[in-house]
Amino acid sequence: MTRIRRAGPADAETLAALGARTFADTFGHLYRREDLEFFLNKNHSRAVYETALADDAYALWVAENDAGEAVGYGVAGPCSLPVPGLPENSGELSRLYLTRQAQGSGLGESLARAMLDWLTENFSHVYLSVYADNPRAQRLYQKLGFIKIHDYFYEVGEHRDPEWIMELQRAE
Repeated sequence: MTRIRRAGPADAETLAALGARTFADTFGHLYRREDLEFFLNKNHSRAVYETALADDAYALWVAENDAGEAVGYGVAGPCSLPVPGLPENSGELSRLYLTRQAQGSGLGESLARAMLDWLTENFSHVYLSVYADNPRAQRLYQKLGFIKIHDYFYEVGEHRDPEWIMELQRAE
């Protein structure tokens, strides 16, 4: 059984290590070593997570297995995506990653739902970005009510990944 909890300041090092590991495990094969190292140093340092944890505009989560090991995490906050005509008070489900061992267990959906509860309480609009060649994640996000609204490229070092921007469709 896994446990999902809000992350706190003491989790910064765990989040940095888990963020770097899960990104490299999932997408590392796509990049030159220099591009991947640059990206991980820029986006998954302890300082990056300390800054987000100290900012009330963001919320972070850790998923732990029965042994108390971190096997997933999530980050949500103000939207930083290039959404055309981005409305005010827009939030973003910006990171949701699991270790390989935790994938396919339903944990991703549980973590996403916890994040969406927080996002919909704090923002009028919710967006996310997903790799264009990741149909598994796209299916999860569609199941949760997201639809594709835009294509763009996400830079990892000098490499540009095709991405989808998806928007949460709320029941009226």
